[in-house]
Amino acid sequence: MVLDPRPGERVYQEIKQAILSGELVVLQRLDIDKLSSQFGVSATPVRYALAILAAERLVRLSTSRIYQVAFWSERELRDLYKWRQQLTKWALQSYLPSSAPIVLNDNDYVGAYLTLMGHIDRDANTEARRAGRSADERLVNALRAEAEILPGASDEIRKIVAALGRGGASAGGAMRRYFERRISQCALIRSAAHAKAMPNNGA
Repeated sequence: MVLDPRPGERVYQEIKQAILSGELVVLQRLDIDKLSSQFGVSATPVRYALAILAAERLVRLSTSRIYQVAFWSERELRDLYKWRQQLTKWALQSYLPSSAPIVLNDNDYVGAYLTLMGHIDRDANTEARRAGRSADERLVNALRAEAEILPGASDEIRKIVAALGRGGASAGGAMRRYFERRISQCALIRSAAHAKAMPNNGA
């Protein structure tokens, strides 16, 4: 058996993937002892992983020193949407239409959003791309809620894709409307995300 030289990195990737996939839901407690047993490591790599995830704001350490999957306040979610909107606006300034079509899975709203944003960000500078990816990771539970409570959410993405074929300026209006709708519905989106998580974490 080959020992993993970097168990902390492995644990970090595993926990992060579980959060992004929805296996670990918002407000779910992350018990260090249980995670150590699950991954077959000591507490140190788990603490390392949780510290990185906390820095990425995917995990939160409560005042009682308990780690949980992060859950935004209504204001935090609104600010996060506004930040992603601004990053997208900057990216569209350097966007060049591609001859290759943007292929979306109509049955996967979250995947369609991530594909769209990755496409828009492809010509942005490196720091902007990283910031966009980080924002999208923090929004993933909101995206799952959007898919259920915002009628026509997938149609909005398809309209943006069509506009992108005409260049970044053409997509600007559709992108602005997309984000403004979500900013105005933050309370509802947050409530829906919390309701989706309750059967799993008892919060």
